[in-house]
Amino acid sequence: MRGPTTEEVLAVQPSDIRANTKTAQAYLDIRKKILNGTYKVGQVITPKSIDNDYKTSNTSTQIILLRLAGEGLIKIRPITERTGLNNAAINEYKVADLNVRNRMFSSRHSGFMTDVAQENSNAHLEVKALKIQYADAEIASLLNIGEGDNIIFLRSYQYQNANTLVAISDTYLPFWYAEIMPELEKPDTDLYKLMFSLGKRPFWCTETIDIVQSTVLERGIFGMSTDDPSALLKIIRRAFDEDGSPLSVDFLTDRGDTYRLHYSFPLFADGIPEPLRDR
Repeated sequence: MRGPTTEEVLAVQPSDIRANTKTAQAYLDIRKKILNGTYKVGQVITPKSIDNDYKTSNTSTQIILLRLAGEGLIKIRPITERTGLNNAAINEYKVADLNVRNRMFSSRHSGFMTDVAQENSNAHLEVKALKIQYADAEIASLLNIGEGDNIIFLRSYQYQNANTLVAISDTYLPFWYAEIMPELEKPDTDLYKLMFSLGKRPFWCTETIDIVQSTVLERGIFGMSTDDPSALLKIIRRAFDEDGSPLSVDFLTDRGDTYRLHYSFPLFADGIPEPLRDR
C-alpha cells in the first residue's frame, strides 16, 4: 500500500469513536487541523490549550494527545528544561512531520559517517566502549569462530545532530582486528575501509530486521518519553568476504521514527555469490 492521502485519512473516522462525546469531538477536530495543515509541523500543542479550547478534563486531554501520538500525528518528547517553578509537565507535544521522506536517509553503504554524514553535516559518531572479550555461543556462530575465543567488542552511538541519538551499534569483530584497535576509537572511522588495510575484502552484507517496542532502558538512552509509541528497528548485520567468511557482525538499534533505510539486492538466488546464499 503506497499510503493513503490526507483526504482519504480525513474521510475515515476511527471506528471506536463515540462521536457525540466532548473528548471525541476535541480529538477529531485537532486531528483534522493537523491533517489539513492548520497546525504546522513542529507546532507545540499544550494540554492547557486543549483544556481551554475544548473544556476537557486533564484525563481526557491526555487520552487525546496519546491517541494522536499513536496515529503518528504528534511527537511526544520529554521536557528537559522547566519554564517555571510550578511547571509539572513532563512531556512536550509537537505536530509531527507526516512526510516520511524527510527522515534521515541511509543507503546502507559503508560505515555510518561515510554513509549518512554526506547528506547531514551535523551527524556524528561517539565511541562508548571498545574492549576485548570472549565470544558467547551466538557471536561465535555468527562469526564462525569457537565459543570462548577472543573477540573485539565496539559500541558506538550515532547522532543525527548534537542532541538527537538515532542509533546504537554493538559491533563484534574477530580478534585479528586487535592490531588496529586504536583506529576503531576514531569517530570518523570506516570499519569496512579498515578491513582493506588488514588485507580483507568486504564484499557482501546481509541484514535481518525486526520491529520492536522500546524498553524503558532504551527510551532513557535515546531520550524518548515513556509515552512515546515509536518503535525501534533491531538489525543484525553481517559482512562477508568473497569466500563467504564473516568479517563482522553488528547489532543495530535504530529509531524507527527517524531512519529511512535503502536496500538493493538481486531478485534471484543465482545473482548471489554461491558461498553467500541462504546466509
